[in-house]
Amino acid sequence: MAHYDYIFLTLQILHSRYDRGGYKVIKLGIDRIPKIIDKYKGKNIGILTNATGINSQLDATVDIFIREGLNVIALFGPEHGIWGIAADGLRVENDIHPRYNIPIYSLYGKTEKPTEEMLRDIDVIFYDIQDTGLRFYTYIYTLANMMEECGKHNIDVIILDRPNPLSGKVRGPIIKDREFYSFVGGYNLALRYGLTPGELAIYYNDEFSMGVKLEIIPMEGWTHDMYYDDTGLFWNVPSPNIPTFEHNILYEGMCLFEGTNISLGRGTTHPFKYIGAPWINGYDLLREMRAKKHRGVAFRERDFIPYTSRYSGVPCHGIELFVEDKRSIKPLNIALDLISIIKDMYPDNFKWDTAYHEAKGRFHFDLLTGSDVFRKWIDQEKPIDIIWESWGEDEKVFRNKIKNYWIYE
Repeated sequence: MAHYDYIFLTLQILHSRYDRGGYKVIKLGIDRIPKIIDKYKGKNIGILTNATGINSQLDATVDIFIREGLNVIALFGPEHGIWGIAADGLRVENDIHPRYNIPIYSLYGKTEKPTEEMLRDIDVIFYDIQDTGLRFYTYIYTLANMMEECGKHNIDVIILDRPNPLSGKVRGPIIKDREFYSFVGGYNLALRYGLTPGELAIYYNDEFSMGVKLEIIPMEGWTHDMYYDDTGLFWNVPSPNIPTFEHNILYEGMCLFEGTNISLGRGTTHPFKYIGAPWINGYDLLREMRAKKHRGVAFRERDFIPYTSRYSGVPCHGIELFVEDKRSIKPLNIALDLISIIKDMYPDNFKWDTAYHEAKGRFHFDLLTGSDVFRKWIDQEKPIDIIWESWGEDEKVFRNKIKNYWIYE
């Protein structure tokens, strides 16, 4: 059993201190730092964070630590960089913080793991990043890599916990075969894994024997049935292509289009809401999707021009998705239906992609879904509902496993 020293700080699921827009505002892990600051004074601190590292009053985590007199000697940034502005898949260089003259080490640049030199003289690493709650978002692998290296170098890791924006609900297949492990999928996770960053860190430490001394600074007021818009917090943009909570919801399924030659709207104002290609008839696709009668979603015909990414500068035709009900919508099912329909309508145009950032000659769709089974089933024109049914047992197994790592109701 891995060594744990979890600090739950009188973890009581409490209502927080004021209302915002009719909601009680939860307390984030970072909100609790000023009250427990003394135990970290005198330590050499590193922070793995980005632009989402803010408290509920929108003050940056790095600024809070410096203001409270903590000795921050290094910063670490994930994909998109510590400022959260780099494009997806773009490698980021090391930098220096312009206000504090602290080195910023990129963990999505020449290396994806912190080196011994980067970790030199550090006593404790704090982690404060808002995630999307989905397996193919790379921040959770940066966290895992940091934990592994800190375990090797006897450095404590402290998670400043944040909400899973998609609640504690589990959905989609588990990635089991290491052949399909990549920086967009690993650690036997379900596609929608239903854990907060703190709970995920406990899962990593236990299931994969990382041996890191781990502490969790928990939230107050958050429960597993809460979505992000139930928290009272302002939306915290995790990366350039997830500008709103609606985009985060749709990302669960529409990200699968990265594994095809269809535009998912990157390079427009609505990535993951616009789906199309130059050779698609949007009206015909709209008719087919409305006939499927998916719950919690509405569709309209949409023309758009991506200004970056796939089909840059080329008019595309397709559909736009709208979330009607966050609890009943199943973006993963919708995406698989869409892919199957488009492939059937345009067999000479549709292609699976092998050139996307993490693919390296493999089918990127397989890396996203964690298996080649689903791609092959679509190629064989098997009914899509068979695919949905196939991961039911995975969801049950993973749901039962992760309850051991819950620290919230």
